[in-house]
Amino acid sequence: MATAQAQEPSWQCDKSLVECLNHLFASGIACDVTFLVGEDKYRISAHKTILISRSPVFYTMFEGNLAEKGEIAIPDIEQEVFTMFLRYLYTDTIELTVKTSISILSAARKYMVDRLVKKCETFLKSSLTAENVCLLLEQAHIYTEESLKEDYRRVIARSSKEALKSNSFVDLCGVCVKSITESDELAVEESVVYEAVMSWSEAECGRQGLEVTDTNRREVLGDIIYTVRFPIIDAKYLSQHVIKRDVLTAEQLLSILRFQQDNKAYPCTEFTVNQRALRKPVTFVKECISRFKGTTRNKRSGMIVDDSESISFVSTVDISLHGLKLYGSKTGDRNILIGVYNQAGDTLYEKTHMLPNKEEVTIEFQHIIKITPGQTYTVVIHGGVHTKVYGTEGCSTVKCRDGEIRFMSSTSYPSRHTSVYEGQFPGLLVTLESASKLKKHDTVSRFDLTNFDWLRS
Repeated sequence: MATAQAQEPSWQCDKSLVECLNHLFASGIACDVTFLVGEDKYRISAHKTILISRSPVFYTMFEGNLAEKGEIAIPDIEQEVFTMFLRYLYTDTIELTVKTSISILSAARKYMVDRLVKKCETFLKSSLTAENVCLLLEQAHIYTEESLKEDYRRVIARSSKEALKSNSFVDLCGVCVKSITESDELAVEESVVYEAVMSWSEAECGRQGLEVTDTNRREVLGDIIYTVRFPIIDAKYLSQHVIKRDVLTAEQLLSILRFQQDNKAYPCTEFTVNQRALRKPVTFVKECISRFKGTTRNKRSGMIVDDSESISFVSTVDISLHGLKLYGSKTGDRNILIGVYNQAGDTLYEKTHMLPNKEEVTIEFQHIIKITPGQTYTVVIHGGVHTKVYGTEGCSTVKCRDGEIRFMSSTSYPSRHTSVYEGQFPGLLVTLESASKLKKHDTVSRFDLTNFDWLRS
């Protein structure tokens, strides 16, 4: 430690508090506690004062009646995750990814860092897609996040075909595969379930170092094979695909064929024969919440490059934000960085989009953002854009189906040319379908995977 201080005698100068604290953590200067993290007991040092100021669990650990002494073992958290978690305690910043968010969430809950818990939950809701929901299910299983597991299984049931055909499905463990394929709620033809199971068995053979044969497929599948409802698979598909494999025994195939010929005379008891809950998706109609009554030609001079355009809004009802109506570029097609942020400053969306040389365009986001009533959200075009037209006669409050959306100038992202009454962002592209309007046997469309609230109803 003394060497590090001698090498960097002025590292504190001209640095922010966060930068100084981050340096303390990274360098190990003046650390007074060491953790042995993960199965390999990786040594990570930290400062008790910082930790007890952020976590009641750490406070009890170091200052309670049974305060721990010496090195502290943390066997249930991986080294990378614990490092990220501790750095957040020092700096209040963290770069979440789909692969790390649930493990970070688990650590945040363990140490009662509620602010980080909310940050992880917000990220998970905004990042959920049919392609990655199986990956998130596996992570929730590993970290025993039971409520998340149930949420993800319901999302899979309502986006079955996309989820079962996703790349992440074949990476699931057998327990998670079975929890999906045994569900009555899968909104998909049985042949899709069979194909997904076959794809998973091939990947599992590879993981176990086995040759991909039908015998080995059957071996790695175990009880999962009985979750495929072979008796109700389309007869043509059965003859063209299933019968040509040796995954099922001759006796099982005979029983299935007899059942399909006469289910009363030859009942099939080895496999489930009930139909899954095939349902038609709810059609979500996207609506544009328009905030201007008029437009005018833009005669202003070009914007300063670093200018940004922004507007904040609050909704009184649950909505999902799908994208934006924007005024197009006056100076030719241009790439713009669009960001969406909540009132805590968390990034809910930040992607580059092409803004064409048109008067008004629709930009659809790459994922849907759940808007919670009463919370302030801000949309930003970083760097701004010189538009062909701009809006006038802006409305501070716009009525929607069951409530209203109120617009206001952003305090976090000041805007040079956009305000409540004029400028950019002519509209929000949203859906307003609420949980109360979903019928019991309806299913969510693939465009609304971020809405967890109605899943718990």
